[in-house]
Amino acid sequence: MSKNADTAQAILTRVGGKANVVNAYHCMTRLRLTLKDNSKVEQEALKKLPGVMGLYDNNGEIQVILGPAVDNIYEEFVKISDVHHEDAIPENEDPELTEKPKITPKSILKGILNAFSASISPLIPLFVVIGMANVVAAIIGPTLLNLVSDTDPLYTNFYYIGQAILYFLPILLAMTSSKFFGTNRFISVALACIMLYPDMLTAIAGETGYTVYGITAPNVTYSGQIIPILLVVWVQSYVEKFLNKFVPNALKVLLVPFGTVAIMLPLEMCFLGPLGFNIGALLCGAVLGLYQVAGPVETTIVCAVVPFLTAFGVGRPIFFACLTTLMTTGVEFAYMPIAMVINNFIVMGCCTGYLIKTKSKEQKQYAITSLVANALGGVSEPTLFGIILPNPKTFLPIIIGGAVSGLYLGIMKVGYYSFGPSNVLSVIGFVSAENSANFINGCIAAALAFVVTLVAMLVLYKDKDEAPKGK
Repeated sequence: MSKNADTAQAILTRVGGKANVVNAYHCMTRLRLTLKDNSKVEQEALKKLPGVMGLYDNNGEIQVILGPAVDNIYEEFVKISDVHHEDAIPENEDPELTEKPKITPKSILKGILNAFSASISPLIPLFVVIGMANVVAAIIGPTLLNLVSDTDPLYTNFYYIGQAILYFLPILLAMTSSKFFGTNRFISVALACIMLYPDMLTAIAGETGYTVYGITAPNVTYSGQIIPILLVVWVQSYVEKFLNKFVPNALKVLLVPFGTVAIMLPLEMCFLGPLGFNIGALLCGAVLGLYQVAGPVETTIVCAVVPFLTAFGVGRPIFFACLTTLMTTGVEFAYMPIAMVINNFIVMGCCTGYLIKTKSKEQKQYAITSLVANALGGVSEPTLFGIILPNPKTFLPIIIGGAVSGLYLGIMKVGYYSFGPSNVLSVIGFVSAENSANFINGCIAAALAFVVTLVAMLVLYKDKDEAPKGK
């Protein structure tokens, strides 16, 4: 057996065997398991497995932190556990598993966050493409090196890449969200295409306006928008279920697809689309308003606690609100510079300090692995769950390093303009075609995050085996 197969088998054994596994999927670093009985999980034995960097229970979902190797281990896990590939849940007659969850504010919030995560996460590589294309355009264009003008084809080639992906973002989101909501993917994509159809938008923006079944459609532009299409696909899932339930089998091929589009047309153009647009505008206004009122105070506080927000998933609602701001305005100041860049450098500073201070050879090896994973792979979970959370003595250095770098971010008004790599090159996100100083100040903030956290670790952190002075 291969190393990945051995790891997958060892994990399966320690979570109660395949009879205990209901569902398995994974993100960039974690194998995520839904189990029948979590009490069967041998947590300590699981944590000690080679390749396992940590274990986290997220509202009953067991997350095994594996780092970049998770893809290959997941493939082996699926083969031996008899679960469906990706996130499909196998049929199960257990009433505890098939019973519909109670609707509570917590479950509603969780459902919204899950919908965002499932829809946006697969598109992260494209956000990186947008960022890198914009960076290349900024470097060769008038902003930095001035090698070509902003009308030169070499410049516009890269500029158009980013703009095209951003313009057709609703179509891409229709593809990913249709999988989460269980809709017909092609119908979802068609509904997104309607929202972006140039003639439709021209008519809506015209002096006389445009009506759908006699209802006036608000003048809204949906290119680059996130929330409107998610609302549309969500409602589409209920329309499709309704039609599939009542339309005779002999007519389903004809009436379900057409009926779905016919029913959804006024809903998306007159209600759901404008509602999603306004929700996005409110989120943008709230985030920008918070930053404008609090400024450096807000960035200082958020930066001081961002590793903990990341570790416990608390930052997801903030991230999605700020992502809407970034996509709408082209820049975000309140959270994205911190979550996408500074967090990495705080964690790397802490990991480097721990590597120097710890006396355990085993922990030094782990720290080296974690540091490489963070610096090159942009994966902070090994440090978060293997070093920071188990060691409260790391908390104060992290807070100090975060506060100092966050204060500088706020004072210098550093903005995040585009997605780049999540590793040490994440500072590329600070490159701006309009403000060249933003990149310099962003790099200084990142350097402060790393250096101040490292120095604080060296001064304040005491290893568990280190005896106090004078004894």
